[in-house]
Amino acid sequence: MGLSILLPVACLVLVILWKYVLRRVRFGSLPLPPGPKSLPIVGNIQDVPATHPWKTYAEWSQKYGDIIHLKIFRQHMVILNSWSDVSNLLEKRSANYSSRIHLEMINLMGLDFVFGVMPYGPRWRKHRRAFHEHFNQMAVHVYKAQYLHAAQKMLRYLYREPGDFIHWIRHATGSLTVSVVYGNEIADKDDEYVALAEHCLQGFSEAANPGAFWVDFFPLLKYVPAWMPGAGFQRKAAVHKKCNDLMKESAWKNMVRDGPSLPVAAQLAERISQLEGDARVEEEKVAKNVCAAAYSAGVDTTLSILKSFVLAMAMHPEVQRRAQNELDSVVGPDRLPDLSYRSSLPYIDAIVKESLRWQPVISLGHAHVSIAEDEYKGYRIPRGSLILQNTWAILHDPVEYPDPEEFKPERFLKEGKLDPDRKDPATVAFGAGRRICPGRHFSDLWLFTSMASILHVFEISPALDETGKPVELAPRMASNFISHTSDFECIIEPRSKSAEALILS
Repeated sequence: MGLSILLPVACLVLVILWKYVLRRVRFGSLPLPPGPKSLPIVGNIQDVPATHPWKTYAEWSQKYGDIIHLKIFRQHMVILNSWSDVSNLLEKRSANYSSRIHLEMINLMGLDFVFGVMPYGPRWRKHRRAFHEHFNQMAVHVYKAQYLHAAQKMLRYLYREPGDFIHWIRHATGSLTVSVVYGNEIADKDDEYVALAEHCLQGFSEAANPGAFWVDFFPLLKYVPAWMPGAGFQRKAAVHKKCNDLMKESAWKNMVRDGPSLPVAAQLAERISQLEGDARVEEEKVAKNVCAAAYSAGVDTTLSILKSFVLAMAMHPEVQRRAQNELDSVVGPDRLPDLSYRSSLPYIDAIVKESLRWQPVISLGHAHVSIAEDEYKGYRIPRGSLILQNTWAILHDPVEYPDPEEFKPERFLKEGKLDPDRKDPATVAFGAGRRICPGRHFSDLWLFTSMASILHVFEISPALDETGKPVELAPRMASNFISHTSDFECIIEPRSKSAEALILS
């Protein structure tokens, strides 16, 4: 009896070992993708650009090709500069390229509730499923009234304080998110929840950059006491963790639990109330994480797109005029544009697409991690490699988008309609594969509503210098994980008396 069991087990072990040997022989003989020559121990650490690395990698592709390899200490990195390679790996082989790098600083800050940084597996799937239920392509249309309400408030604030337009655009985006998720209104300024959420976003923007902290390269540093010299990262992490925990708990505690339209948190809480014991504790933890992640995942990225949009309008009065002519003929002067007009406003839709393309928010995408060793185009991609999608390079491909540095919404139109043959930037800007941004549909509807509303009632122009001449404007993007154009001044004023009345009505 023992022998009859032992023989199959031994055969199974031999088969596994044989497959392992064959795999090692097969992949071991393959070269890594091309890239700069690495140094012993530190690898290519001196080659990594300090600023705007996406532009440098796009330039390197002229020398090395669209697939570039770097090594930082023991960490392999593969940069994909073309959509075909992104599609082939991150989408068609998504089972192997859907994980995330483990960043110690993310955990130390208590940011592991953001499921966008969770490793691929059951925990991520559970969070993703809960979020998708309320933010999928069909579900987001339930929030149409809230989009319009947020847009109306934003227009009034921009009318009263146009010089503080960045704050009010951010406020409107945050207000919309909090309303949908928790059912609450936020204060115009100095809102406690917003302050906590913004602190969370600041920490996430720092910690989500692989290698921004030495503890990411040397995990043993996480055991260094906070009082030791050089352990400033521990003190920073402790402050952020306290704020992040408080943000999750306070918002959940203060959610609106009744009314004609239950917010997302209340719907999740109602479902959890049917559970008991450990199952209830676990599901409540997931629900709190999903709700908190909705703000941190969407507000900063959406603000970046809207800032670039305002900048583009100030730089291109001809784009504004064409958009406003379309709005005047379709919507008219007596009401604001809402989502029911979208199919009749193709040029506004083209502006949304060009705003996504022109200055990408996350220019190097959110790094994927290869789960197993792989072969692609004759190259070896080691297990655990960081796979970076060079979103900026793909959206500035001069073949797909001629004159890529120019803001030209008309590139997405053909015979007065959206051109189905032109690649939609949203398929790139929001990531790829199983880790594509699950909040993209919510963001898309808000971008259209807010851009159309602003253009319908306001004229945007450059600020004037001391001599009365328009200040020259240009996009100057930061090098952070979430990239924003540097702050700029512009003039925002009502287009007409009827537009002013519409703002105040």
